[in-house]
Amino acid sequence: MDDISTIPESVWLQLTGEVELCYYTDDLTKTEASFNIETEPFTLEEEWADKDIEVLYYTDDPTITESVVSIETDPFTLAQEWEDKEIKIIEYTDDPNQTESTITIETEPFTIYDELGDSVDVLYYTDDPSKTSAELNITANYSPLDELEGDFDVVTWTNDEEVIAGNRDMMLTYHALPFEQLIVQATDIALYGDLKKIVATKVTENSPEGTLRMAASFDSGLTWKTYRFNKWFDMDMKYITLFKRKGMNLDTLNAIPEKDLIGLTRIAYYFDSSKHYENSYLLDEVKMVVDAPRHAVEFRDMSLQLLNTTATINLTFSGNKLTGVLDDADQGKVKYRVLLNGKTYYPADGNFTRLVASPFNIELNIDERNVNFGVENILKVEFQDYWGAVESRETKFIGSYSGLMFMDESGDFLSDTFGGILKQLDYGVIIAGQTTLTKKVRIKNMLGYAVDHVYLEMDKKFETDGVEVQLSRQADPFLPIDYLTYGLIQPEDSIDFYIRIATDIHAKPNPNGNFEMKVTADRV
Repeated sequence: MDDISTIPESVWLQLTGEVELCYYTDDLTKTEASFNIETEPFTLEEEWADKDIEVLYYTDDPTITESVVSIETDPFTLAQEWEDKEIKIIEYTDDPNQTESTITIETEPFTIYDELGDSVDVLYYTDDPSKTSAELNITANYSPLDELEGDFDVVTWTNDEEVIAGNRDMMLTYHALPFEQLIVQATDIALYGDLKKIVATKVTENSPEGTLRMAASFDSGLTWKTYRFNKWFDMDMKYITLFKRKGMNLDTLNAIPEKDLIGLTRIAYYFDSSKHYENSYLLDEVKMVVDAPRHAVEFRDMSLQLLNTTATINLTFSGNKLTGVLDDADQGKVKYRVLLNGKTYYPADGNFTRLVASPFNIELNIDERNVNFGVENILKVEFQDYWGAVESRETKFIGSYSGLMFMDESGDFLSDTFGGILKQLDYGVIIAGQTTLTKKVRIKNMLGYAVDHVYLEMDKKFETDGVEVQLSRQADPFLPIDYLTYGLIQPEDSIDFYIRIATDIHAKPNPNGNFEMKVTADRV
């Protein structure tokens, strides 16, 4: 072709991919050729997006030893460029005296425990032949109680008559740091206008601060996002460690511009106070600045009618423990008190408890020393809402012990709830060298809840030379073993086992020999 300018645009559009233009001339004086190409407007950023750019520079000036290329881009930070990437820094020096290098990097505050976790292996090396051992001293704010997980019971005993009579309560005081908490807003933020800004403030303290991170949702909690480098990133709430590392801090949340807050519906919070040293993070408040509509509907004369729904309660009594939920459909505050056989039981002064937010869980152990055994007892719960409407519920029960209770084959209890002996399993006089008759013992679950991993054994401190207390799951044949284990036992269920005493001819006489059995189990 002698002239390509005659080719119409529609024909050029048929070409796809990379297009090459070849130019030929036999003019020996021609050193270059140029083409004018007309396209839709675009920028180098669009053309070079996601591509590596190489800049080649040539000069025959022998005095030029280096060249500089200046590229203008949108503002960015090294944190954006290196996010989630491994950074390697190489230093070169011809100083033969330099033996080490130091690199200082400024990051968000963190502790060595955030970086290393709860377990660290320490390796120690020395070429000193006289060194035979190494010591590592670590100072930390730690207590063995930190290892307790889940709910636990604290059991104590007293002979204080005032406490036994119910005139004074026993008090337990403890100090602890909360576990890390992820608090997710349960409902959408009620906004009556356009959200302009979020203002979060903290309670200032002199002690080191714990960790506070936040995330936002734009779809009522289905997905969550964090704001980094002036844009939103998706974040999986299932991974607490990821939330702790990439969630928003207080300053980031406060700095989000109005255009990026459109559609925000919920906020989630992560709190963590390190157990290794005293610190905390106290969030004072989170305020929404909203451009609310003004000069709208005005009310001049208005009357209010107060409608009150009476509080309700759901009670269960088992194993001498009263449990239930006290609720108010108005979502108001509630209070209650408990009477046993017509007498004040809780609180001891006879007044109602203080008002608490509903729904409120009631868990109250009934001291069996206040219960009438073998006859009917009446437990009454009176409850009241914020407006004073009083209701009550009663439950009746036959007084008995609670716990994993030992009984003989006639059904008599051998011990009480607190381990006190009610009746001996008496074997009478035992002649040295003889084995006693077998006695059946029953253990009954009177805790009010199911238990598992039941473990029965004799108390080792009562062992006597020449005398052996033997246990068996069955009477015939009697198969002696040191301990017994059982699986799941539901409330009010029982299991039977058998005990006998074997002696040898050299057993020393004991006019009042005793042995005791103990049982442990896990709550289901």
